[in-house]
Amino acid sequence: MSATSKTARLKQIVSIANKYKLVKNITQQTHPELVREAFEELGPTFIKMGQMMSVRNDIFQLNFTKELRKLQDNVKTDPFDKVKALVESELGFELGELFNFFEETPFASASIAQAHHATLKNDARVVVKVQHPGIDEEINSDLSLFEKALPLANWVPESKVVDLKSILREVRESLQNELDFKKELQNAERFYRLNHGWKEVRSPKMEEAYSSAKVIVMEFMPGKNLETLINESNDAIAYDGITNQELKKDISELLIDHFMKQVFEDGFFHADPHTGNMLLQILTEVENQQDQQPKSKKFQGEFASIPYQLHISRNVSLHPYRLNFIDFGMMGEISSEMQLKMSNMIIAIYSKDTQRIANTVLAICKQAGPFSEEKFTEELDDFLKRYLNLPVKEIDIQKVFSQVILICHDNNLQIDDSITMLIKAFGTLEGVIEELNPELSLFEVIAPFAQKYFIQQFDFKDELRQTSLDYLSTLQALPKLPSQALNVLDTFTKGKAKLNLELKNQRTLIDRAEAMVNRLVIGLILSALVIGSSLLVQTSPDGQTFVSNLGMFGYGAAALSILFLVAESLYRRYKKWREK
Repeated sequence: MSATSKTARLKQIVSIANKYKLVKNITQQTHPELVREAFEELGPTFIKMGQMMSVRNDIFQLNFTKELRKLQDNVKTDPFDKVKALVESELGFELGELFNFFEETPFASASIAQAHHATLKNDARVVVKVQHPGIDEEINSDLSLFEKALPLANWVPESKVVDLKSILREVRESLQNELDFKKELQNAERFYRLNHGWKEVRSPKMEEAYSSAKVIVMEFMPGKNLETLINESNDAIAYDGITNQELKKDISELLIDHFMKQVFEDGFFHADPHTGNMLLQILTEVENQQDQQPKSKKFQGEFASIPYQLHISRNVSLHPYRLNFIDFGMMGEISSEMQLKMSNMIIAIYSKDTQRIANTVLAICKQAGPFSEEKFTEELDDFLKRYLNLPVKEIDIQKVFSQVILICHDNNLQIDDSITMLIKAFGTLEGVIEELNPELSLFEVIAPFAQKYFIQQFDFKDELRQTSLDYLSTLQALPKLPSQALNVLDTFTKGKAKLNLELKNQRTLIDRAEAMVNRLVIGLILSALVIGSSLLVQTSPDGQTFVSNLGMFGYGAAALSILFLVAESLYRRYKKWREK
C-alpha cells in the first residue's frame, strides 16, 4: 500500500472514530451499538477486531460483548477477472483446466473471502472460497496504523481499563491464522473425521489438491441458512406432518448434543456455531434412506482357547433432515485435563456448592499479579449467593460465566485461553438455542453431559488404590501421635516455641507504610529547607546578596515541591472519585 493511500486510510479511520466516539465508547464501555456500527463501516480488520473483543468477557460487560456478536460483514464482491487471476496464480493452472464450470458471480461474500459455485472435471459440485485480492495487505496496513495510534488512547483516563495492546496482539494472531486457508483446511478435515455422519450432522469433504493459502475448495453442501427456519412460522408444516416448532425443538436438542460431544469426547469444537455457519437440508424419504449411516461393532477374543471374531452392523433411523456445517475458520481445542476441570465446574454450579465452584474456578486459572484467595472467595461467594438461588432451569450459563470471568480478572487471575474460547462458543450457541427453542434451558441440558463425562473419566480402581494408600499411611502414623504430642508439649514448656504470623495483603500494607514514611521524610526535608532559608535571609549581612538569594532559592524550591505534592494529592482523589 502506497504512502498516499495509507494517509487517506488513516484520515478515514480517524474520521469514523470521531464520528462514533469510538475510543471513548470502547474504554468506557458505553453505547456498544455505536462501536458495532463504526467497526462495520471501517471494514474487515475492525470487524474481526470486534469479533475478537466479543469473546473477552474478562474485559467487557455482557451487554457490550452481545452487541459485538451482531457484527455483520458488508463487503463488496471482487470483479471476476481479479478472482480468476488469483485462483490461477495460486493453483498454477488455467481455470478451464481445473473446472468444467465456475460461476462468475459469488453467492456469498465476507470480510476475508467470497464464495463461488463450481463443478470439477469429474462433475462433482463444489464451493470455491477465494480470498479477496490484496486483503492481506489491507489488514496488515490497518493493524500497523492502529498500532501507531495506540499511544493517543493514553489521553483517555479510562483507557487503562482495557488493554488495547493485548487485544491488538490477539487480533493480529487471529487474522494471520484466518488469512492462511491451509489452517482452515486442516480444521475442516479434522472436523470431518470426527463429526461427519454423527446422527444428522454432516460436514463437507475438502478438496486438498485444489486448495492453497488463499483458495480453498470443498464439497457443495445443500440446504438453507438456519436463520430461515428461525424466521418461519411455528405452525407451518416442515415435513411429513411435523411443524416448524417441532423441528426447531429437534434441531436445538441436536445442536446441544453435538456440541457436548465435541467438547467432552473430541476435545475439538466449533468456536463460532452461529446460524450463518450451518445449513438445514430437508430430505425426501428416499434420500434419507440412502444417507443412513450404519453403526457397527466388532467383538473378538477367545472362548475355550478358540479365537472368535463377531461383527454386528445395523442402520440407525435418522430424521429426514441434515445439519450441514460449512465454515471452519474459528475452531477451539481443549485438553483432557481441561475437559475434566470444565465438567467439574458445571457439576459444581449445578449442585450450587459455592466452595466447590471457587475451587474449580481456581483450577482453570493462573495467577497474573497479587492475589488474595480470601478476597476472591468472598467476591465470588457474594455473586453466587445472589444468583444461584434461582431454579436450575432459570440459570443463565453465559451470565454466570461472564461474571465469574470478571471476578477473576479483578483478582489478577487469568483463565486458560481454551476455556475463554469455549465460553464464547457456549454464548453463541445459547443465543441460537434461545431463538430456536426459548423454553429450553441450555444449562439444564448440559449438566447431565458433564456428569456423564465425569463418571466416564472416574477410574474406580485408581481411586480405590489411592484411598487404600491414604488409610494405610494414616494407620502407620497413628502409633507415633502420642510421642509427637509429648514432643510438642515439651517444646512449649521449655519456651522454645515460635509463633509465625502472616499478615494478609502484607505487600500492600508495606507499600502504604513505605509511602507514608517517604511523605514524612519529604515533609521534614521541606521544613528544614524553609527554616534554613529563613535563617539565611534573616542573618545575611548587608551587601551579601548571594546568601540572601540562596535563601530565596530555598523558598522557591520548597514552594514548588509543596505545590507538586498538593497537585498529586488532588489527582489521586480525582482518580478515586472517577473509579466509584
